[in-house]
Amino acid sequence: MLTDILIADRDVAVDSAGRMIRLSDIDARFQRAFITAMTEKGSFIYDRGLGCEYSYDSGDEFSLRKVELSINEALARFGDTSAQVENIGEKLRLKITINGQSKTEEVRVIGNV
Repeated sequence: MLTDILIADRDVAVDSAGRMIRLSDIDARFQRAFITAMTEKGSFIYDRGLGCEYSYDSGDEFSLRKVELSINEALARFGDTSAQVENIGEKLRLKITINGQSKTEEVRVIGNV
């Protein structure tokens, strides 16, 4: 079973008592997938292989499909995890599916959008 600490607004999230908020199993896996999708490959010092390599032009459907392909390549390391990407202006709507369960978030791709 996978566990992690909740990251919100690029920082560790805490509860009202100041304790870190823990995630377990599927929530931790979704967080890991979304962080991977939003991270520029090579920018995370502890795992230079984490993240995606792409550039994105919000007005170009071909560019959007390349982003989706890059994210799915990055998520392949996790097994039974995939992504679908939709352009919604300055952000992307990113749907991650893990073992048949899906979660959708609007994201700004770090360093790329």
